Amino acid sequence: MSVPAVTQPAYGLRGSFFELCDCYTICPCWVGEPPSDGRCTGAFGWAIAEGRIGEVDVAGVDVVSVSFHAGHRDNGGQEVYVFIDEAATDEQYHAVLEAFTGKSGGPLGELGTLMGTLLGHERAPIELRADGRHLSVTVGRVVAGDGEILEGADGEITELHHGRLSEVLGPKAEVGRTALFGINLGGSGLTVEVNGRAAMRGTFDYSSDGAPG
Repeated sequence: MSVPAVTQPAYGLRGSFFELCDCYTICPCWVGEPPSDGRCTGAFGWAIAEGRIGEVDVAGVDVVSVSFHAGHRDNGGQEVYVFIDEAATDEQYHAVLEAFTGKSGGPLGELGTLMGTLLGHERAPIELRADGRHLSVTVGRVVAGDGEILEGADGEITELHHGRLSEVLGPKAEVGRTALFGINLGGSGLTVEVNGRAAMRGTFDYSSDGAPG
């Protein structure tokens, strides 16, 4: 009996996610609303603390997806550029690229559904940091953003639960605001420089049993 080829490998991934975009706080996608100005440019970062994609150990690999879309997120058609940790091996690079463009299915499959065009992908120095209420996302000289997580009147961190992005990012997001957010990838959609906009962070725990070909 022949064994069918696996086109979507099983995976289990845990770590921290970061989101910065040029919409106003809170990022409207989390509550199912269209972008603040009818269009959105954002950077989504995942710091993988532990996990495997198929047989590939990807612990310690960071990935940042820069995207642009006009209109409601659910309409798809996003333009996407993916950056992967410059220290990733070829095996890690390929596995992470497939997973974080939705090709490996599971919770991250939505990223593929929403994508219109994958403009490119490359290795880059990536730094994703969470320090107290501060967060920052840096990708070489292309992406730079930092922000502060907001506190409520009781002094506790402002959090959003059960949002629209809970599956593809994480079940709980801490709500923040950027001091600076800039992307310089060329073109009208993937170049932006703003401040006082949406910043979110949290943790993720993704798992998928994979699928045969």
